[in-house]
Amino acid sequence: MKLLKDIPDDKIKTIAVDFDGTLCEKEQFPLIGRPKTELIEWLIEQKNKGIKIILWSCRENDDLLAAVKWCREYGLEFDA
Repeated sequence: MKLLKDIPDDKIKTIAVDFDGTLCEKEQFPLIGRPKTELIEWLIEQKNKGIKIILWSCRENDDLLAAVKWCREYGLEFDA
């Protein structure tokens, strides 16, 4: 996150972000840990600037749906 903050906004078009251990604290899979709110809020700001946000995760099926739902509960929507 610190490296991305140093790049001018007009240079960033898309951000791919992992779920487990990145958007939330690492927990024993498939449990979901506590949110990393600073990162989530920053990603929402970037999305509001027009940057595309992609969820990059190894989760699949119901576990992936649970992660997407969890993110929505914190106001984070994905473009892919």
